[in-house]
Amino acid sequence: MPTSDNDWTYRPRSSVPAFVATAVVAAGLAFAQAVDGGAAALLRALPFALAGALVGWLAFAKPCVSVTDDGIDVVNPFASYHVPWVALILVRTRYACTFVTPHREVRAFAAPGPGRYTAATATAVDLRATGRDPKAGADLGELPTGASGQVAIVVQRRWKALVESGTMPLGEADETPVTRVLDVPAIAALVVLLALGVALQLLH
Repeated sequence: MPTSDNDWTYRPRSSVPAFVATAVVAAGLAFAQAVDGGAAALLRALPFALAGALVGWLAFAKPCVSVTDDGIDVVNPFASYHVPWVALILVRTRYACTFVTPHREVRAFAAPGPGRYTAATATAVDLRATGRDPKAGADLGELPTGASGQVAIVVQRRWKALVESGTMPLGEADETPVTRVLDVPAIAALVVLLALGVALQLLH
């Protein structure tokens, strides 16, 4: 989904509904414990319910891929990456949209490869959108009906435009780092909630 004239962000359409469903299930399990065992049982179940909701957010709502003038920002469940255009040497789509640099491969959790249904229902129009001859076929991951293909097409077009315009320096991939930032607060929160849940169960 476009965010501005120069920025583009991809997040699966099912991300928010999936997160909400996970949170509802976690809350429902906690409520069931409260009905059966009262307030004490609810207290023991609450950390696990919160941990479940957090996992749902990390797995479904958080991941995304943003394409900007500076490069590609990949937000995965436990870490975020910034891949500068200068560092990029290849885009793979086989199992997930993966950005290859000389020193690191960054796989986008939000853009997995297509499933069997997407591959089976692909049309000649879909194949042409990849830039390939429909008669020759294309890698299934490149299909625009799949998440990996949608992201790859946008990235490759932007990358090509930068190269052709001469605004992107060439030959500097080896010297350009890819930054990685761990989501320490989320990791710590998950560990604390699980540890608290286990401790409350042991004290029971």
